[in-house]
Amino acid sequence: MVSRRDFLVGAGTLAFLGLSKSAIGKVSLGDLKTTAVGFGPLIPDPDKLLDLPEGFSYQVVSSLGEKMSDGFTVPDKADGMGCLALGNDRVALVRNHELKPKDLAKAEASIANHKTPLAFDTNSDGVALPGGTSHIIYNLKTHQKEQEYLSLVGTIRNCSGGITPWGTWLTCEETTDTKADGFNQDHGYIFEVPANSKGLIKPEPLKAMGRFNHEAAAVDPR
Repeated sequence: MVSRRDFLVGAGTLAFLGLSKSAIGKVSLGDLKTTAVGFGPLIPDPDKLLDLPEGFSYQVVSSLGEKMSDGFTVPDKADGMGCLALGNDRVALVRNHELKPKDLAKAEASIANHKTPLAFDTNSDGVALPGGTSHIIYNLKTHQKEQEYLSLVGTIRNCSGGITPWGTWLTCEETTDTKADGFNQDHGYIFEVPANSKGLIKPEPLKAMGRFNHEAAAVDPR
């Protein structure tokens, strides 16, 4: 196993070599020799979704606007996501939705009128801010989606995130909006969403991780 020290030393050496090379002259494309194996030519998809080589296939698991198990529709602007094992051949795909408050104006009715005490924040009409996460419960044995539902609402611009070793998803707000901007809560936090949540969770910002434009998160299990 490459140690962290060896990796950093190696990376530093590569960076230096790259700098030295650029200093003595640019490499022409003709100097580069590559060998591409590939998987064969792409075969046009009759549904015009995804062209794949022969022998490959895809499955559409979720589509924007579809009705979910909880009665809401699949939210827009899916972003970072993580897949976590649940046991019994099932996994949870937890998706971020990078939605802003103004996105409520063009949201489907179930989202545009969603009022719940479990929202981290709401607009002036008491409607949950549309950012947050949704869950997909997928059966690896049957290759079927079993459930789909909202798991976090009331946040702003949930960009990417990260998986924890204990089976949760860290969802990150990429914003610094505050109460001074007209909101009921300060924003710019990371929230933890359990893989085994059965629906909306009570949002608890992880304030120890700071309040700023969070792009993503990672956990070092050591």
